[in-house]
Amino acid sequence: MVALARCCNPIRGERIVGYITRGKGVSVHSASCSNVMNLMFDPERRIDVEWDGQADQAPYVVRLTMRVEDRKGMLAEISSKVSNINTNITNMEAHVGVDRQARIEMTVEIRDVKHLDKVIKSIKGIDGVLGVERTTRQGVAQAG
Repeated sequence: MVALARCCNPIRGERIVGYITRGKGVSVHSASCSNVMNLMFDPERRIDVEWDGQADQAPYVVRLTMRVEDRKGMLAEISSKVSNINTNITNMEAHVGVDRQARIEMTVEIRDVKHLDKVIKSIKGIDGVLGVERTTRQGVAQAG
C-alpha cells in the first residue's frame, strides 16, 4: 500500500521520500515537503522510495498561483499559452486588487515535473506576469 501525500502532492520527476504510516502503508512525500522534517522525529519509519520506471497514464493535478498586471486580455493570453503546450486547464480564477495587479489561481493537468516546468516557463514569458508559483495544501512550493 503506497499513497502520494496530499499535503505536497509529489509529481513524477521530483525527489521523493517514503514514510511508513501506522495502518495505511507508505506515504510518499516530496523531499522538499515541510511535513517530511516533522516526520523525521521517528527516522526508523523513513524508507527510500523511487518513481516506478513505467510512465504514469493519469495526469497530476497542480495548482498555480500567479501575480500579474491587471490588463485586458491577460486571462486569454495565459490560457492560450498553456493550451498551446498541450496542457488542460481544469479551473481558473482571477481576483483584481486595488494596486492594478491581479492574482490568478489556475489548476492544470500535467504529466511530470518537466511538463510543469515548461508550463511555468511559458507563463513567465508573458508580458505583465510578475510571478508564478506552484501551490500545495501547505502553501507555496518552489517553482521553476
